[in-house]
Amino acid sequence: MLEDFFTHGHIIARHRAELFGAHVDGLTEDLSHKGYARQSVRSAIAAVRGFGRWMGCRDLRVQDVSEKLIAEFGRGRRAWIRCGRLAALHALLTRLRQLGLASARVQPEGGPLERIEQDFATFLSRERALSTATVRNYCPVARTFLAERFAAGSVEVARLRLVDIHEFVLRRVHSCCPKRMQLILTALRSFLRFLYLRGQIAVPLADHIPTVAGWRLSETPKWVDADAIERTLASCDRRSDIGQRDYAILLLLARLGLRAGEIVSMELDDIRWETGEIRVCGKGQQLKRFPLPQDVGQAVAAYLKNVRRPCSSRRVFLRTRAPYRGLGNSSSLDKIVSQALSRAGLDPPCKGAHLFRHSLATNMLQNGATLTEIGQILHHKSPNTTAIYAKVDISGLRALARPWPGERS
Repeated sequence: MLEDFFTHGHIIARHRAELFGAHVDGLTEDLSHKGYARQSVRSAIAAVRGFGRWMGCRDLRVQDVSEKLIAEFGRGRRAWIRCGRLAALHALLTRLRQLGLASARVQPEGGPLERIEQDFATFLSRERALSTATVRNYCPVARTFLAERFAAGSVEVARLRLVDIHEFVLRRVHSCCPKRMQLILTALRSFLRFLYLRGQIAVPLADHIPTVAGWRLSETPKWVDADAIERTLASCDRRSDIGQRDYAILLLLARLGLRAGEIVSMELDDIRWETGEIRVCGKGQQLKRFPLPQDVGQAVAAYLKNVRRPCSSRRVFLRTRAPYRGLGNSSSLDKIVSQALSRAGLDPPCKGAHLFRHSLATNMLQNGATLTEIGQILHHKSPNTTAIYAKVDISGLRALARPWPGERS
């Protein structure tokens, strides 16, 4: 396999003569199947050779390879980390473990904080059936709360008191925005309920957590007009792989008003080409069906046919660089939207993926759609959720406004 990436026989022989020489051909094949470019594979094999020579100088064997050893080798080699060469060494370690030549990864024994956090995460995912994203948001809050409270001694949750909650909240109330504060308090409330249900605290402290002052419909949705949406779509260079992928994503946002997380988690089996539908896993793990407009279907089909690389992931939208896997999270789409808006010369106050959802609803309202119809398109559970868009219907509100006292009627 090395012959496909190196032309000089003496270089190939040199790689095969090193400590990991018996495994470089298999590693090369693994990286090639994952879609790594020719130069990236060559760089990875060079990294493995350098690592092997470093180990040889320390009389280490293949069986000694571990995450700790790779980290020690990478310490002080910032250029290696920037160029992704350490990732090649971890790929080598994975292969060695599959062959039974390296010991399995040893999970460090967690302390009390880690154990409580893990139990809380299990409770949220299994008993509360919360999404992975919600679990990732809640657990750090619980860990930080305990770490600050028991920083000077052992973790004894039975000693938690109401004053601990108040001090924790006061340390953050002036530095966090209302939305962030709401998340922190919700996570803390859920954590304290978990401790109470488990019998680890005797008092339901969750009932004493304050709420963040907020008023429904106090803000207007951030949106841009239809022309700005079309300019943003046109900014994608559809001659490139990234441009075709981003164009398909932006069309799903613009035409269907999907949330960023719904697009990130979309899988190939969710597209029903024969019926022209898309199945979406929305909030609360609820499955919803959306019609597939012609331009959206054409853009997604072009991406799948021309751009998407074969890989084990079933996600529709993948990274455009190896290793090919699904997009990380919703922030990936926020970045795509922000870059597209910048290319289009637009600078709206909101630059995330939700801008397209608000814009779709607002533009529908201005074109005569009712709030009920908008709620059906956006799959809102409650009409109250859709009511916020009434605030941007200036002409409709003007008709409802009563004359100012003293003016002629």
